[in-house]
Amino acid sequence: MTATLCFLFEWAADETETLEEILEEPPKEAESIEVKENTLRRRHSSTDRIIQKEKSESVKNKLDDSETPNPSNTTVVTIFQDSLDFVTAGFEAIIDDEVTSRFKAETLVSWNLLSRNKANYVHINWRVSLLYFLGIIARYTLALHIRVGLFLIGLLLLICSTATIGLIPRGQFKKALNRKVMLMCMRIFSRSFSSIIKFHDTQNRAKGGGICVANHTSPIDVMILSCDNCYAMIGQQHGGFLGFLQKTLSKSTDHIWFERSAAKDRQAVSSRMQEHVNDSHKLPILIFPEGTCINNTSVMQFKKGSFEIASTIYPIAMKYDSRLGDAFWNSSLQGYGQYLWMMMTSWAIICDVWYLPPMTRKEGESAIDFAKRVKQLIAAKGGLVDLEWDGQLKRTTVSKKLKDEHQKKYANHLYRRTSIAQYTPGLIYRRARKISMSQRLSISEPIEDLHEEDVAKGISLSEPILDEYSQMEDFDEHYTIPRDSSESPIENKAHRKNTAPCFA
Repeated sequence: MTATLCFLFEWAADETETLEEILEEPPKEAESIEVKENTLRRRHSSTDRIIQKEKSESVKNKLDDSETPNPSNTTVVTIFQDSLDFVTAGFEAIIDDEVTSRFKAETLVSWNLLSRNKANYVHINWRVSLLYFLGIIARYTLALHIRVGLFLIGLLLLICSTATIGLIPRGQFKKALNRKVMLMCMRIFSRSFSSIIKFHDTQNRAKGGGICVANHTSPIDVMILSCDNCYAMIGQQHGGFLGFLQKTLSKSTDHIWFERSAAKDRQAVSSRMQEHVNDSHKLPILIFPEGTCINNTSVMQFKKGSFEIASTIYPIAMKYDSRLGDAFWNSSLQGYGQYLWMMMTSWAIICDVWYLPPMTRKEGESAIDFAKRVKQLIAAKGGLVDLEWDGQLKRTTVSKKLKDEHQKKYANHLYRRTSIAQYTPGLIYRRARKISMSQRLSISEPIEDLHEEDVAKGISLSEPILDEYSQMEDFDEHYTIPRDSSESPIENKAHRKNTAPCFA
């Protein structure tokens, strides 16, 4: 059935593109060849870049570079060139923002008439129109009634079984019964969405007491994963129907629901997770470190909390095929009931799940670095874009902490690449306060006499000015840093006494 629907998808997409080619101006021969080669790729994703973001990539690579070469450029030239790159990267971000697009449902470029990626009907030809209306009849009559019936059966079984299991004393019998009941109910729920799930490398399933981390697209991620294994879940506490499901699940086993905005809740969650991990007889914990739903085109920043608790993590990569139905939940625009209705009226939910080998925290590795390493592996396996941005930008503005982090990266970049590495911010500040007005005028005169072409040739303003400081009687030798030093003042605490980084 899936193969037939995908075949119809390709045929309808070809018919749509044929109409577009007729209505639009005929392209040049070279351009038409390029479009034809990229047609299949464009049908599967709408996240293709509008522009080639060369400067954005250049700035990112520049700030992430950890090498410490000898300074080769003058400070003025470097800052001038970097300023141009920052401005260009800013315009690129305005034109094509790689962050906010991840919080919207993925829209296929071609109207396939099956996965409901366009709200308005467009007449192409009678064959495609016939397929479109037959599809509506099939989805909203026969398929919808069967799916709603299956969903109600699964919900009734879940309510009754969890209430019964909750009365049984703790032990192996309760654990085994809960596992069988959860697998049965979740598989019934998955059929109510016509889910087609492929599990890969099942030998890497999580063991008891372990922590599983996965990329997050929607609440049905839990249902998808619970069709193959039983988990103790940790997540944001919700209201409404989703909150009712959380309370129902909590009757049969230990789940942890918390309020993200409450600091006390976060501390309690950490302690409960630690107790859970220490008991190998308990169910493995399932957590989504992104903390929000992403549209399954990328993986965003993982929160470090779960990586501080466990030294071994079981990564899981999930990738949905959006051609026959988009599983992404935009909680800002849709309620959970509306989301379930959209899932039941789609053709199918197709998902691939990869169980990755367990990953262990290296000696001396921080929780943040460990989280990044796990995230990179999940993104690579699922064919997703690896982003360092915080998923909470979906609801909040950029935090001061994030701004300071980028400023610190740029400060370290200057210390590695320019002659400013010889001097500390503390030295510049202290000496500037002690210079008299006459000395300031004498120092500023040669700067005012410089021409733009002299600056462009690489004349450094920082060295001659700072030489004036070093010739003063009360110059402190211990504030200087050798040119060939491999450590930046920001990273070397010995050189930061009574100082503060000027760019951080």
